[in-house]
Amino acid sequence: MGQILGSAQNIDIDVSGGSSYKTLVCLASSSVNTTLDTASDQTNCGTLTSVGEPAVSVDFDAVCETAPTVSQISYEDLLAASINKTLISIRVQNPTVTGASVGTVYYHAFSGYVTSLTLTQATADFIKFSGSISSTGTIDITV
Repeated sequence: MGQILGSAQNIDIDVSGGSSYKTLVCLASSSVNTTLDTASDQTNCGTLTSVGEPAVSVDFDAVCETAPTVSQISYEDLLAASINKTLISIRVQNPTVTGASVGTVYYHAFSGYVTSLTLTQATADFIKFSGSISSTGTIDITV
């Protein structure tokens, strides 16, 4: 059995909403959250539960980079997408998809909006940013 180190995982983003993905700069941590709203009714037939459409959000923490490469998404890029309410494309996938064994392959791709973005600085620390991206529309989980 093998595990995947978090350092191998990236968040890929295209701030123009297409499929020209770039990697989120200096990613420190992230989480991918899948949720489905439910509604339940108590009846004489038992509890009946309906499930809504799935939604995905990605939360992340990163360190600002003074000179991001052309293949990196920076705080400035995400700030512009947030302020301009730009629909962006997001992809999070198993970093070892090729040749991965069954049960370890995962893939999330969706369109969404930057719904929060926080810039944090402390005197003796690097300038950091954190944020959330929330999905809209269909979520692709096929590799």
